[in-house]
Amino acid sequence: MSEANTVKSNGTLRLMNGKKYRGYLQADETGAAFYRKGESEPMVQWKYVRLHRMDSIRRGGTSTQLTVILKDENRYIFDLDYGMKLYSFMDQHWVDKPVVPKTRGDELHRLAELRGEKIQVPKKHLITRRHPNRSIAGDIGIYLMLFLVGLAMIFPLVFLIGSSLKPLDELFRFPPTVLPQHPTSDNFSDLFVTMGQSWVPFSRYLVNTVLITAVGTFGHLVIASMAAFVLAKYDFPGGKFFFAVVTTCLMFSGYVTGIPNYLIMSRLYMIDTYWALILPAFAAPIGLFLMKQFMEGLPTALIEAATIDGAGQFRIFWSIVMPNVKPAWLTVIIFSVQSLWNTSAATVIYSESKKTLVYALQQIQAGGIARTGQTAAATVIIVSVPVIIFIFSQSRILETMASSGLKD
Repeated sequence: MSEANTVKSNGTLRLMNGKKYRGYLQADETGAAFYRKGESEPMVQWKYVRLHRMDSIRRGGTSTQLTVILKDENRYIFDLDYGMKLYSFMDQHWVDKPVVPKTRGDELHRLAELRGEKIQVPKKHLITRRHPNRSIAGDIGIYLMLFLVGLAMIFPLVFLIGSSLKPLDELFRFPPTVLPQHPTSDNFSDLFVTMGQSWVPFSRYLVNTVLITAVGTFGHLVIASMAAFVLAKYDFPGGKFFFAVVTTCLMFSGYVTGIPNYLIMSRLYMIDTYWALILPAFAAPIGLFLMKQFMEGLPTALIEAATIDGAGQFRIFWSIVMPNVKPAWLTVIIFSVQSLWNTSAATVIYSESKKTLVYALQQIQAGGIARTGQTAAATVIIVSVPVIIFIFSQSRILETMASSGLKD
């Protein structure tokens, strides 16, 4: 393939049997080809005359999922770093593509070109305004309001971190300061010394919390996703009533369901075991509600096309539905981790060796004024895990859903 007028992008080729291949997709004026990493011969190649349909789904930023369907019914799915650039290039050189309805503006431009008239192209600005009909004063007011709201939200976190780094004399200073004048890490070292004096090691509390959080979150995600897929894409007797029950359960907090959960776990002889926390997490209604609402926006034509290609229900769920609702299940992970990580489990777990990290840190916080610095350090540790998970997941949560790229 000539390098003179080509466009290429690194990415992954995903076949319908689930196999994935790393490499790059390269297109020129006559066709395109996918080259596996480290190989010079194309793994997949086609000319534009073989094209039947192309679809693109914006993943966020410049990354795009590009689906190519040939006239011989072969289907290739590419996850590309610069997929929109490749899609636009191939669409431009795809001469015999299906007729696309044109707007009145497109037709006027075409007639102007035939008459030889000069077409006025809008000047591109370095910074484009999202709402050009709004005044500059309105933009400044909105950004100022957002800045003040963001400052109010981040202030407690900054104050908490500053308190964890203050020596004891600065913690009781009035008026209090936000940032420490003489920062020190003694509060964290004293916290670990205090935890080390317990007859249960600090690592044991940490392992208990990680185990409960990981297993509970994984089970919640799997069960909620599979149930949501059935409720969103299949009609069966009682489906709407079941979802209405799930929606009703969202109104009840953990304090209301605490006694029923305790009675159920007691009848199952699971009190004072990890399952007393893990099993209720599996049945949390928030995950099913979120996943079902997101899956309803997934085009049914995508699932029907996979069924025609011979994919089973589990293959459709795992290889097509779940990748396209990634923002939804990342949101579910954040809610589940936050709930399980911050639970003390004092009502259902009695053995000290099975208690969670939050319970142990709460006992340190109850140690009095002398442990105020350790209390601030313990709070930072408790808060840090959900915050870090959200920071690394926020870009995926804000991605455009698959329904923005396909029409049902």
